[in-house]
Amino acid sequence: MNRPQTSVLLACVLARVVVARLAAFAALRTARASQALLALLLMSVVSTSLGGCAKPLARPIVLRAPYDTERVWAIVPFANESGVSQVDVMAVADKFVSEVEGVEGLRCLPLNRTLAAMKSLGMTNVRDLQQAYTLMRTLQADGLVLGTVTDWDPYKPLRFGAAVEVISAGGPGQNRALDLNELTMPTAETPGGAETARAEISQASRILDGRSNETLIELERYALGRSDPNSALGPKAYEIRIDLFTRFGAWILTRDLLEQEAARLGVPLPAGRAEKVDESAE
Repeated sequence: MNRPQTSVLLACVLARVVVARLAAFAALRTARASQALLALLLMSVVSTSLGGCAKPLARPIVLRAPYDTERVWAIVPFANESGVSQVDVMAVADKFVSEVEGVEGLRCLPLNRTLAAMKSLGMTNVRDLQQAYTLMRTLQADGLVLGTVTDWDPYKPLRFGAAVEVISAGGPGQNRALDLNELTMPTAETPGGAETARAEISQASRILDGRSNETLIELERYALGRSDPNSALGPKAYEIRIDLFTRFGAWILTRDLLEQEAARLGVPLPAGRAEKVDESAE
């Protein structure tokens, strides 16, 4: 921070302290309503004049789908392979619903609608591609997201891991079982890998660790546009609350899926990222 910025910051802090002291003094000096009103007025006027001390709001980074037309995705409740029984897999799926809904060019069906459709079809989960396509047709969805939680620690440093895949409508309705190991370690050597490619599936997996600088840098990018910079915690809230950290993880994995989809479709992405370019910043 350079000297002018430091001076402005110190001036703001000192001014706020002075205002608070003056207001307290005026209120305690006398019980008269006029004096109390004067103190409040003084705080209001000076606080307004110090509005320039507040940090400006940042624009959130928005993801963009690599499709020509808007598509609809649905999220299936996640499996839990983290070894931690307290994981709320419904809440995790809901975080993905929120993040997919925020993607430009995508809409996401509410989780309750997917659950209702699964119940009407007698499904407790999606075991094979035939069931996946049946559920998509019932929901009139273009894509179905399946996932499993692979790591979860709600104590700082937070940790969240998951493996996800999106099955696109239009692929062959193969009656091949969906092996959760393929979600955990999606590689070309995975059994059924060739079938996965023919079935139009994109996969991604991550373990996001609050001790990793790479994770913290991505977290700061995500949180800056989704928090109040003038609050006590600001973006730091995402480093101590597992619900917010999980939502960040859902955003990262959604971006990974979109980038895999772009690669599958041969769609070039700006800087290789499925992020909307902020033209106002150029």
